[in-house]
Amino acid sequence: MADIKDLRVLIDRIPYAEGNLGEEAILASLLQDLRRIGVNKIAVLSNMPERTQQRHGSDIKVIADHKGMWWRLPEIVKAHDILVWGGGHMLQDRSSQLYIPYVTKNLMLARYFKKPRFIYAPGLGPVEADFGKWLSRLAIDGSDTIVVRDVESEQLLRDCRVRSDIQVTADPVFSLTTEADDISTARERKAPVIGIAPRRHFYRKGNVLPVSMQFASGKQENPQFEFFLQEIAGALDQLILQDGAEVQFLPMDLGPNPRDDLICQRIRQFMVYGEKTVLYDDDAPLMEFIGRLGKLDVLISARLHGIIMGMRFGLPFIGIDSDGKIPRLAGKFGVGDFVVIDAELRKEGLYDMARRAVNENHELRTRLAAQNKEISNQSRQNYDFLEGCLNNLAVT
Repeated sequence: MADIKDLRVLIDRIPYAEGNLGEEAILASLLQDLRRIGVNKIAVLSNMPERTQQRHGSDIKVIADHKGMWWRLPEIVKAHDILVWGGGHMLQDRSSQLYIPYVTKNLMLARYFKKPRFIYAPGLGPVEADFGKWLSRLAIDGSDTIVVRDVESEQLLRDCRVRSDIQVTADPVFSLTTEADDISTARERKAPVIGIAPRRHFYRKGNVLPVSMQFASGKQENPQFEFFLQEIAGALDQLILQDGAEVQFLPMDLGPNPRDDLICQRIRQFMVYGEKTVLYDDDAPLMEFIGRLGKLDVLISARLHGIIMGMRFGLPFIGIDSDGKIPRLAGKFGVGDFVVIDAELRKEGLYDMARRAVNENHELRTRLAAQNKEISNQSRQNYDFLEGCLNNLAVT
């Protein structure tokens, strides 16, 4: 019988996870769970190992995850007792047909070496190609425990013909505890503080090239995306001119791609009053970023985890959606009318939505904070399933 503290746990994440604050929050929640359970031997695969080590503690082992090191992956997977696989966007073929082979490679190795696999509450989909569905089933079916964050992810696995039991909880970030959680949300100021967390939209769907190579092709922008940025800029100008709003740009991905900070700069360039805005491109630690969310009145976000992190404060939000994930979350909170589809975004509609979120701020904040407690309780089940799996592994 092994002691749970001696189990060697390997954590696998999405490509380019490091630098993305949403993925960093998921990792922080997972590490929080593992430490509470008592696991001492934790290894994390990372595309930016020095950054991961610095931001997540010296008690974990960080292993470089880039193409030059892939020859070592069989040895690495074989040397661990269990592979924990999780992240915000783990299975999709919208951006590239190569994404699913890339993100499931270590699951396939774990299956080959008969190593236990724990699927840690990821968000999944969309997967449209038959090849992607087949590979997803091959990589995930038969895992020791499969936990997903929503019923849509469960349905995707069923559509891929995964036959194993699937548990539905909530996103791990809902149960992440931070030093910023007790920030007062009382407001005495007259002018609203509006945060915006944009991202890249309008990928060339199903391209066989990886996203990084698509961007390097010299044709990374298209008229639809340019128009989209201009419409956001127009709405922010209106908020500054007509409401005296303080606008803060909060880029959430400063990794190798897609560089949300560059998108923030583009929006500012399209604005008339861009020089009156604040751009936080300092790659702040996760807890500091969450603290900034706590000081906002409204968050305009194309990043799902920006919205989730703000929920601990009951932060009213306007979601800009590209793949259906934000409307699903907003529907759970009963605020589906505060979501706009990226292709349908217009400056007048975005401005009106922001004004409504400001005017109804207290009511929205009270309702969202109450509902967040319920969903956070669902998220805490991730810990229970993980503890159960590791306990079973320790006694075998």
